[in-house]
Amino acid sequence: MNYTGITCSKGIGIGKVLKISDYNEIPNNYANYATELCKPNIEQSRFEEAISCYKERLELLSKSLDKSLGEKQGDIIRSHLVILDDEDMLGQIYKLIDTGKSADESVYDVLNVYANIFEGSDDEVIRERSTDVLDIQSGLLRILSGKDQVYSIEPDTVLVGRNILPSFLSEIDFSKITGIISGYGNETSHTAILAKSMGIPMISGAYKVYDAVSDGDMIIVDAINQEAVTNPSEEQIDKYRLLNEQIKSQEKELYAYKNIETVTADGRKINLFCNLSGKVSAKDFEDCGAEGVGLYRTEMLFMNSDKMPSEDEQFEAYRALAELAGEKLVVIRTLDAGGDKSISYLHFPKEDNPFLGVRAIRYCLKETEVFKTQIKAVLRASYYGKVSILLPMITCIGEILSAKEIIGECKDELKVNGILFDEKIKIGCMIETPSAAILAEEIAKEVDFISIGTNDLIQYTMCADRGNGMVSYLYSPFQPAVIRLIGNICRAGKSAGIPVEICGEAAANEVILPLLIGLGLDTLSVSPSGILSLRRRVCSLNFEACKKMAGEVLKIYSEEEIFAYLSRFIETI
Repeated sequence: MNYTGITCSKGIGIGKVLKISDYNEIPNNYANYATELCKPNIEQSRFEEAISCYKERLELLSKSLDKSLGEKQGDIIRSHLVILDDEDMLGQIYKLIDTGKSADESVYDVLNVYANIFEGSDDEVIRERSTDVLDIQSGLLRILSGKDQVYSIEPDTVLVGRNILPSFLSEIDFSKITGIISGYGNETSHTAILAKSMGIPMISGAYKVYDAVSDGDMIIVDAINQEAVTNPSEEQIDKYRLLNEQIKSQEKELYAYKNIETVTADGRKINLFCNLSGKVSAKDFEDCGAEGVGLYRTEMLFMNSDKMPSEDEQFEAYRALAELAGEKLVVIRTLDAGGDKSISYLHFPKEDNPFLGVRAIRYCLKETEVFKTQIKAVLRASYYGKVSILLPMITCIGEILSAKEIIGECKDELKVNGILFDEKIKIGCMIETPSAAILAEEIAKEVDFISIGTNDLIQYTMCADRGNGMVSYLYSPFQPAVIRLIGNICRAGKSAGIPVEICGEAAANEVILPLLIGLGLDTLSVSPSGILSLRRRVCSLNFEACKKMAGEVLKIYSEEEIFAYLSRFIETI
């Protein structure tokens, strides 16, 4: 039987099922502790011993990943250590223990609350923190129960679980794993990142597979066509083995697009950049073939620390990226926190609706010392490469003017201290709200470039939370209102003579790609893994044909009709 999923790591995997226990499967002794009041001093000691044991395990694990897969993969596990030092989280666990709850129950309850908060985010990077929290929850509960489960991994094994956690995946002999099926997660999850690094095909969102299979069953992970095939016939197995060989041959062909310019068939140059966060290795940057960094998310520096990163700490991170990129552009987005990205030590105000409250540029303009510290670090890094500043969540001209004034003050301070920086550093803003999209022509006169954040632009334009399945039909880049706003932004950029880029998920959607090119976008910024396939697609397009097609699409009023129109256009290429 076939089950649909989402591709997280491309490829074909064939093997025997090994079912991995659910992350929130409560250890056997949990119920016993939960039925009676416990002695706080004993439970506190149990909890502290579990924390100490788990930290030691994570430190060893991260070092092992550094050696086998690289420092970036080790950082995934090190990020768990930062969460374990969160004073608010620890304080809440201790409070529950003081009420007579067991250490097990306290860990379970508090970490569930944190996981749910992160899971409600509209930002994929932040949503992934939910999995990190659940990973920690699972590890601590297993230590507290004294029943850490050990799996025997045989060659040609396909892991099947409701949620395959990154710490588990990094502990096993991955050379024996031919595929992964997880009910939970997406292509930006830490488990997916590890799977890609290990070269293991993975799909997620195939929720029914776990209950439909048993250990030892044959299964196929089709992470090309986004499905799992349970109990396949010999004929199906042979078919997929042949398909796997063809895919590997096609992957080799993609490398022909690694070091070439991204130019349409009729000669229009399109910049193809990548979105990044955290530490980036020289190999990762070189392998992806990006022509620059269109979006560097700085909030991860703050989220992966238990205190405010100093100016020097931020400078070192930004400089390292600037030097790595060399002559290539690096667009550094200023702190985009608040709402779903609350950082405890920054003391965000409590609000009824934080998504529409003090967040991103609003927070930075309110807490100017936090903003100035970051801006000075970015300015200093600009001396070592081609760096630009990107302001997030702009809704009005006043925010841009206020931010530029503070940037000017930072420049003056650095000059007084004799610190070198790029005095002509470019300043851009993200247009991800309807108000900014409507004011695009005026905004374009105040900045050096514009970056369209489609994730939030779609959400705010359609008033549809993309994490809410009941309104997901509205959350689409093919919505006429969204397309018209993008067109308006592109026209504003052209009129002002400044470049317009797009850095949301829509940039990697190959169906809408010809429309984006036809509307006049200069730059696409996507995840590193999507660069080469997107470049191949761009090089096959004819800009004049795309431009003509875009004019026709702007006359269509139905999301379904637009999708169908673009799908037919793709077939003609």
